Amino acid sequence: MKIYQVNVVCGSGSTGKIVTYLAESVKNEGGECRIAYGRGECKEKNINCIKVSTKIETYIHAFMTRITDRHGLYSKMSTKRLIKDIQKYSPDLIHLHNLHGNYLNYKVLFDFL
Repeated sequence: MKIYQVNVVCGSGSTGKIVTYLAESVKNEGGECRIAYGRGECKEKNINCIKVSTKIETYIHAFMTRITDRHGLYSKMSTKRLIKDIQKYSPDLIHLHNLHGNYLNYKVLFDFL
């Protein structure tokens, strides 16, 4: 089974550690797993991951959220990168973790899903 996880971070913090533990469990059971994340760096070795957002995109998203109170409706470029990677990976299951964190446009993502 091919699983695709989406989280704000990879390998750090509570949710970042959860996604890497899940990826390792899937791999140990003979499956494949890829993690897409938006902030920080993944320091875990042997993890199939991709960072979909840039630091400047994250800052712009946070700034616009504070001005307009429309959290989750910016970062269209990051979300398009994510969607392109999902299509390329062609997973059997997409596991959404933390979508907040100034790195995704939830409307664009949900319209795709």
